[in-house]
Amino acid sequence: MKNNKYFLSLFSSLISIFFFIGCATKTTPVYVSIKSPEIRVSDAGFLKEGYGYKEIVIYKAGSVPVKLLLKENRICVNNKCYNKYMFVKKYFRGYEKDFFDKILSKKPLSLKNIQKTYDGFVQKSKNITYIVKKNSVLFKDRKKHIIIFIKYLKEKG
Repeated sequence: MKNNKYFLSLFSSLISIFFFIGCATKTTPVYVSIKSPEIRVSDAGFLKEGYGYKEIVIYKAGSVPVKLLLKENRICVNNKCYNKYMFVKKYFRGYEKDFFDKILSKKPLSLKNIQKTYDGFVQKSKNITYIVKKNSVLFKDRKKHIIIFIKYLKEKG
């Protein structure tokens, strides 16, 4: 009888955990444009954020979607995974390993200056412009020819 109560308690606890983790997933419609010497993609899609991961799925008209999955210490592009350092080295040439995470999380980069705005902030250096607003993020490096633009779209309904 004690084993049944223990099993029932454990089972209900596990179901509750899975329920809360599952409900913690947030999906936001986005427009994403990523241009670098190694990757060029620009179209609408979704940003999914859950416990310990972020996933961007960009739906190119008439072709296979592009999927970027950020989880723990790796980033996967269409199921080909790299550690974060190698991903940034390959696609964005020489930024810190959490560079892409910071952009998706709307956090400041390791640039020296930061100017607060009414709905975000701006960071600039000689070749780099990084603008974070409530509904968008723009990173532009003129020297390395890299642009990352994310616009968070409002759901219709």
